[in-house]
Amino acid sequence: MLPVVEYRQFADEEEAWPPPASVIDKISGEYLIYHKGEMRPSNSKEYKGLEIAAVWEAHHIVDRIMGDDKWHRDPNR
Repeated sequence: MLPVVEYRQFADEEEAWPPPASVIDKISGEYLIYHKGEMRPSNSKEYKGLEIAAVWEAHHIVDRIMGDDKWHRDPNR
């Protein structure tokens, strides 16, 4: 196990959350914002410039937790 180099607490609960991310619903084409574990509708002005959220299926997450990184391998290797 690697040693802990430093531990810094967040200033407040808001700072502990990652920034909002954009999502495009593949079925409806609707633009959404994912923030604080919730999805909500978005407009184009709010959506623009946000990072696109990474979306994983449950079996991908289980594989990663179990140590199988086949979903994360560099295809150029």
